[in-house]
Amino acid sequence: MPFRASAGRLIGRSYALSKRYAQLRMRGAGPPIVVFSMGKTGSTAIARAVQDATGTRVFQVFRLEAGRLAEAEQRYRAGLEHAPRPANGAVPFPGALHLWESDYLLTRPPTAAAPWRVITTVREPVAQAVSAFFHGTGRRDLLGGDPTVAALEATLLSEDWLRAPVRWFDREFAPALGIDVFATPFDPGQGHGELATPAARVLLLRQENLHAAPAALAAFLGRPAPVPVPARNEAATKEYGGRYREFLASVRLSERVLDEVYGSRYARHFYADSELERFRRRWTHGPAEAASR
Repeated sequence: MPFRASAGRLIGRSYALSKRYAQLRMRGAGPPIVVFSMGKTGSTAIARAVQDATGTRVFQVFRLEAGRLAEAEQRYRAGLEHAPRPANGAVPFPGALHLWESDYLLTRPPTAAAPWRVITTVREPVAQAVSAFFHGTGRRDLLGGDPTVAALEATLLSEDWLRAPVRWFDREFAPALGIDVFATPFDPGQGHGELATPAARVLLLRQENLHAAPAALAAFLGRPAPVPVPARNEAATKEYGGRYREFLASVRLSERVLDEVYGSRYARHFYADSELERFRRRWTHGPAEAASR
């Protein structure tokens, strides 16, 4: 027992050893279930729900491109220099597991002999970008200076957050899996769909249709009953929740900005024209005006 305790403390202090230990535990029989999506689209709720239902490990990753993964890990490790040391019992490297899982999967790509089951989630692109922006700026401590809504909007636009969701499938998904999701029709009225190659079966889910996710997940995974998906990781419950809610209530985006986002292939593939018009009203006139029509 003393040896195990000492080994545990050593692993907890070393990033490299902690990563190696975590990846050793990822080894298992059978092709993996992978929730591969952009952040702030309900992916955490889906990953936890699938893991609870199947009792098997579910990999939740956001990138599977070696170069960008290396850059992300470098940024993470650089941030450790200024992060407080976790208290006893805390996860020694919080947030690193997604990186370690991505690195592990890169060494075991999907093949016809060992295909992956992949679940990916999408969300109305402006809402996704705003949520991701607050999560990212909150982690960078950029909200502590009490910035105005106008200042936050300027940062959102200048840092190009609105372009990230509409480019994600081209930059991350297609290169990793060799699948062009836009080549297969998607029914916005249904809100989910499947596509497949010899190396991967893919379930696409819209966050706006998570009420339909339990049945869709059951069919995709071959489960006898719907897979319940409780809400998790909601931005409004974070430490920046008050500022986030204020921003949502007050921000107004220009028609020029919205034309670019809602005219994208991503937006027009996953959402009907009527839905895009409702989203547009929400960001030009506010949530109350959009809800009233």
